[in-house]
Amino acid sequence: MIYKAPEKGMPMLQDHQNFDVDEAFEVGLSETGNLWQRLGVKPDFTGLDVMEVGSGLGFLTADIALAGAKSVLGIDTWEPRVEWGTKKLAQRFPQLTNARFDSTPTNDMAGEARFDVIVSQNTFEHIADIDSVLNSFRRLLRPGGRAYIGFSPMYHSPFGDHGELRARVRLPWLHLIAGRKRVIAAYNKANGENVTTLIECGFNALKPADFRRAFLRSGLVVESLRVNPTEGGLKQRIMDAFALISKIPGLEPYFATGMYVVLRKP
Repeated sequence: MIYKAPEKGMPMLQDHQNFDVDEAFEVGLSETGNLWQRLGVKPDFTGLDVMEVGSGLGFLTADIALAGAKSVLGIDTWEPRVEWGTKKLAQRFPQLTNARFDSTPTNDMAGEARFDVIVSQNTFEHIADIDSVLNSFRRLLRPGGRAYIGFSPMYHSPFGDHGELRARVRLPWLHLIAGRKRVIAAYNKANGENVTTLIECGFNALKPADFRRAFLRSGLVVESLRVNPTEGGLKQRIMDAFALISKIPGLEPYFATGMYVVLRKP
């Protein structure tokens, strides 16, 4: 499992029925710069082979292809998203011949040293087996290649359930106060499922220290790691305050909302 599948009966996608997929694609496309700002660097994709893991609607895959990449492979393990993304790019950017989508998990992809860059946005908080996915990144990257990974919100942070609890009023940390059983019950009710664990709902519930250890175990070099970066303004001031509070022993999981890391294959 790469990441959480969408709710049943909600094609494409989010946690409410009036979700406009085409509008979300355009908004996402206009905001791709946020990822690079949070990472602190935007790669020059010119002439590179790139893979995006957790491509979703495909707007980041499209943006990278438009930036001059030699090829871009968007990976999404939910087949309807792959189909939708393929059709959307053909419709929105008919000139693009360097981008495609596939539903094969990175763990099952053949070969090695296939990509110069791997990008993943808002996916790692859902991955069930971080170590195996990072191992696949190391195998699939060419020597000197980099993985740019950014994800938020982590499960223990203020809104880490991604709205899954479906409370009438969204309050910070409410899902933690309610407890995992209630989050799972809300997921089952909304999706007609009968799962028993958070991971089956799509949340690995890993804490920042767990991610740091996984990055170090991966055999990839951690070139940079940022906690709680945003795009400035009031939100940035709040995140800066959260970052300070997170330094107090025991509080980091609750105030570290997002992590943005650059890894390099030696």
